[in-house]
Amino acid sequence: MASKFYYFGFGSNLLAKRLHLQNPTAIRMGPGKLENYRLDFYFPSKRWNGAAATIVPTKDDFVWGAVWEIDGCDMKHLDEQEGVDSGIYTPISVSVYCSSLNKSLDCRAYHLCDQPATNLKNMSADEVPMERQPSLTYLKTLVKGALETGIPSDYVEWLKKVKHNTKSADYFEKELELDKIKLN
Repeated sequence: MASKFYYFGFGSNLLAKRLHLQNPTAIRMGPGKLENYRLDFYFPSKRWNGAAATIVPTKDDFVWGAVWEIDGCDMKHLDEQEGVDSGIYTPISVSVYCSSLNKSLDCRAYHLCDQPATNLKNMSADEVPMERQPSLTYLKTLVKGALETGIPSDYVEWLKKVKHNTKSADYFEKELELDKIKLN
């Protein structure tokens, strides 16, 4: 039996169907809160047709996500999915409070190697440049995953208001059954 590890998914890997495409052993433990980080969008993803998510160290901020328990045999698949070998994301270890377990866990997470210097939250919607906007499909994936995970509603509402580029990623739109997700 392979060893297991905890993983904190805050982007498309909030959604079970997305994570299970390449990591079938993942079991959701519940919602998790990462303190002193913020969610941001920065990397231009061709697969998603818009900016992908990252977490950025930011004092007094937080990110909600899903805490997953995954067999060690899937770690290489997760690294491949996150583009570690291509230098897109790098794995980091973070302490995440898992509310369903009522304790903090050391989790593997990924953040972009090239982190944004400016905080997206400090910009009005009109100021967010196109290259920092996720696609409509990507944002719907995050919202669906957040709802599925049981993330607090105020965070879900904030996600729904993130400025997106209105583009879709047709493969994921169908594969992940996103047609019922509505954004503000």
